[in-house]
Amino acid sequence: MSSLIRKILKEESEDFDWTNSINPLSDFGDYFYGIGDYIVRQNTPGRYIKRDSSWWRNWIEDVEMSHAVLMDDVDDLKDMVGDLVNPRRGKTKEYKVLAKDVYDFVTPTSYLNGLNTIQDTASQILSAYNNFGLYSEQNNLTILEVMDVFTIWLDKMDKEGKDLHYE
Repeated sequence: MSSLIRKILKEESEDFDWTNSINPLSDFGDYFYGIGDYIVRQNTPGRYIKRDSSWWRNWIEDVEMSHAVLMDDVDDLKDMVGDLVNPRRGKTKEYKVLAKDVYDFVTPTSYLNGLNTIQDTASQILSAYNNFGLYSEQNNLTILEVMDVFTIWLDKMDKEGKDLHYE
């Protein structure tokens, strides 16, 4: 994304040559480890969540998928509830099944650790904001754009063979 912005700026004016010196990956590393401008952060992912690169990549994928899944789940629930509260002439059995489907949809389940599907996906998105919301806000990025930066940063760390966490 930053390369696209640089390209657009270069087309407009040479006054923005300073953008070539911006390295969002080093700033992200500072955030991840809670150093530099982010030293005041005590609970940084790099200090308190001892995970390897593949775990973080799976987590990023879960966060990204949760956004789409949440929207689909809400749309599905809206459709089911719309049909249920505005019944047309039909068989009672069909509406009983639909009522049961709505009930099941919003009921917490054991395989989702006591959450329903909407709570589960929303909690995944919440974890992204809890871990990286400040970075998102300070860098004027959406949380999904931060996940892209995080992925690039993980690629860099893997390529350099660096451990992600302090012992």
